[in-house]
Amino acid sequence: MDLIYVISGWLFLLLGLVISIGLHEIGHLWPAKKFGVKVTKYMIGFGPTIFSRKRGETEYGIKAIPLGGYIQMVGMVPPSIVLSKRKNVWQRLTSFAQPTEEVALSAEDDARSFYRLKPWQKLIVMFGGPFANLLISVVLTLVLFCGYGSYERSTSVNEVVSCVPTEANPNCDAIGLLSPSAMAGIKAGDKITSFDGQVVKSWSEVEPLLKDSVNKVTSIDVLRNGQTLTLSITPVMLNIGDVHKPYLGVRLEAIRVQQNPIQAMTQLGTMLTGTAQLIIQLPAQAISAFAEIAPGSPRNMDGAISIVGLGQFSGELASNQDLSIEDKVLSELAMIMSLNVALFVFNMIPLVPLDGGHIAGAVYESIKRRVWKLRGKKWERPVDTGQMMPVAYFVAVLLLALTVVLVIRDIANPLQF
Repeated sequence: MDLIYVISGWLFLLLGLVISIGLHEIGHLWPAKKFGVKVTKYMIGFGPTIFSRKRGETEYGIKAIPLGGYIQMVGMVPPSIVLSKRKNVWQRLTSFAQPTEEVALSAEDDARSFYRLKPWQKLIVMFGGPFANLLISVVLTLVLFCGYGSYERSTSVNEVVSCVPTEANPNCDAIGLLSPSAMAGIKAGDKITSFDGQVVKSWSEVEPLLKDSVNKVTSIDVLRNGQTLTLSITPVMLNIGDVHKPYLGVRLEAIRVQQNPIQAMTQLGTMLTGTAQLIIQLPAQAISAFAEIAPGSPRNMDGAISIVGLGQFSGELASNQDLSIEDKVLSELAMIMSLNVALFVFNMIPLVPLDGGHIAGAVYESIKRRVWKLRGKKWERPVDTGQMMPVAYFVAVLLLALTVVLVIRDIANPLQF
């Protein structure tokens, strides 16, 4: 039965990934067609084609490896120019990566080429894909945080921990120093209503008060069997591993709290910022992944993870018997939301072959056109993003290497969720 759950978790992830990629490519396809660009292919995935069907001038299909997708537009770069002896340094350095022969285009196709679009049209076409992922993230964020809410720790006590955990006794298997809650006489079922004289309704209101109460005798009110009791408690500082925080010794009931749209969008903004920081650190993440390949070696819980690692996490969620079906589905949707956040941020990196590289090219062309107009010069030809092909090759090799390292690491030394 567990295997069935694990497989279902993988299938849920792959389905979410395929839908996200499909909508990303539609984000490119729809405006391209609206602006009259000829789109010859719309493909989800890479490798051998599993299924395809031609509708009008466009072939729509699904390929064997669902880890990306693309649309093929006529004239992505302007026809190559004859290289003269006066070519600049960059042209000399990049000429080896440029096509040596022009692709023959009919007059009709040339008129419908992508490179002939105005800069603002190019920007819309190329931003359409990442925008689709951002829109998916926004919708799922509102559904999850506003519709269902997120779990937060309440002030209701589920269990009192008997001791203060230490490196040698992290699970309180042996008798140790009594925890502050055990010494204060707090019991399972109590509800904390006041701490240090201040009324509290959530644990998030208690946490800031704890910082100033370490090693100090503090009053705490609890509701027990309908009666309010005032107890005295002395919080201590917990120092175990990388954890350093004020400690009471209680396990609290988790409750689902709905958020308003502003709070939900704030959460999304935090995820976008955190994902951007993680992507900036990708080279360092690759180096760390090498050190984590050995089976049993410590894993960074906040580090980069491959599609294999995501699949493992999805399978763990689906097979967790302690979660309800609703919680499993919501957790899987939260993972798809995070995946779309990553797709948006990643594709906005201003390097070809990523969408951000083409967006940067459109912005550069717009600025260059304005400069030429101010200088009274005639605009001759669009900016050729094909000159960035060496960068594209380098980025592609780098991404492939990083992907291989992360996949090997996640297979050899899976993250323990």
